[in-house]
Amino acid sequence: MEVPTSWQDDDFIVMPKANGVVAFRVISDRPMGRKNIFQYVVSDYQLNSSDPFTFAIKDFSELIGFDLDGELLYVLFQKGPAYNNERYIYEVNLESRQVAEVSLTSILNLDLQDFLVFNRKAVFMGTFEYRPVIQIFDLATTDVITVPGVFEKDANIIQLRKDPELDIFDVLMSRRDYYKKKIVTILTYDTSGEKLREVKIDELQDPSMEIVEGLLTSSYDYKQALIGPYGLRRKEAYQGLYFTKINEFGEYENRFYTVADFQNFYNYLPEKMRERRMNALERNLERGRNTPIRNVLVTREVTDLGGSFLVYNDLFVSSSTRYMPRDGMYASSFYRMNPMMGGLNTFGNPLWMDPRWRSSQVIQQYKFLASQFVILDNDGKIIWDNMLPLNNVSRSHPVKFGEVSFDGNNLFYMYLDGQQLMLSQFRNGELVREHEAFEIELVNENERIRDTRENSLQLVWWYENYYLLSGKQRVRYQNREGKEELKEVSFFTKVKVEDLI
Repeated sequence: MEVPTSWQDDDFIVMPKANGVVAFRVISDRPMGRKNIFQYVVSDYQLNSSDPFTFAIKDFSELIGFDLDGELLYVLFQKGPAYNNERYIYEVNLESRQVAEVSLTSILNLDLQDFLVFNRKAVFMGTFEYRPVIQIFDLATTDVITVPGVFEKDANIIQLRKDPELDIFDVLMSRRDYYKKKIVTILTYDTSGEKLREVKIDELQDPSMEIVEGLLTSSYDYKQALIGPYGLRRKEAYQGLYFTKINEFGEYENRFYTVADFQNFYNYLPEKMRERRMNALERNLERGRNTPIRNVLVTREVTDLGGSFLVYNDLFVSSSTRYMPRDGMYASSFYRMNPMMGGLNTFGNPLWMDPRWRSSQVIQQYKFLASQFVILDNDGKIIWDNMLPLNNVSRSHPVKFGEVSFDGNNLFYMYLDGQQLMLSQFRNGELVREHEAFEIELVNENERIRDTRENSLQLVWWYENYYLLSGKQRVRYQNREGKEELKEVSFFTKVKVEDLI
């Protein structure tokens, strides 16, 4: 699918949806003019689409948030400077193409961190006077509810997760008590702001242990799992992964995994170094000592497979020793953990930035060592684990390195390296394909790529074993008279991965 584009236009923000995809951006209706037009395009799984749709927005407006609820796209704008509280939402019906504008006059001027909409209720999460705040805005009545129990000193929200089917949302919070002990709490609210459940995870195996961060799974009959890395209090050492199983009554069981529990943890290292690490691990086990993880371990995705869980972690090193604060880290939501297109100026906008590097004034480098994949059964038993070496690739931002597709047997892992697609594959836990390179190609054989704007490229897992690649290109083609012409387009390409070995 192609959309005519000027090279200087913003790139599309791409969101997979049921039966297809929606992509949108803000553009100008004239060259060098103010960005005052919202443009969006909708397609099915075969990338069949009609012409892009547009509507006018207010001058001097900046896109600061978005969410998708079924066939309703919600885009949040702020008019004027950040201290101005004039914010408004456009509700775009992707089926009828109707657009409704809702003004937000009674919402606090939060330092916004997340924006979710479901069942015509908008949830705003951010900080106000250095404390977390969550407000619910009813799009039908314009009533505002401030959620109780989160506006606390020294508290931080790690994750906000909506569940439209149950009409609830979960808040994963952390705070430190008087003795600096870290307490992680899962709060569940309905859309009227009433607290339905509170699970306080404060009983760990060892008083010196603490949860670093985590990702909540979806809720089924109020049963959930929380998975992520844990470490030691007052130390930066990562000790491993934890698995917390929560039942419908809010009771929980913890399981903790160290390096010794992952048979293939050191598979990313060269053979001799791997042997040295394994020997050191055995000596520590004989002495009853744990082997810490020397580098940063971050849980990127937890996928509920229905009776088991797929966990994807990244292992990397920061050029800054002060990289990773233990509190205040916000989990990897879709648009925050993808480096959205330079044309959007996203890294200057606090909403789009991961708080882990939001306050940094120094350009840092992040050296990616490996991606780890673990499958746990419903009780936390390890079914298989393995590591994919990332060969110390440097990135300027600590965002999720790649995209995962899993069909139960084959796990495909794909990422962009410049203008190449890199594909790796695990079959039943065994690495069978490693960093195989594929060039970006055109579907139409009568066209040729003249130029690809590298910083516009974005790769996302779409559905089943399909990925979606998007970006900007200049394409050479022949017109009806046989003369060569050049067009500038935003392209959307469907990429299929298969087990061909």
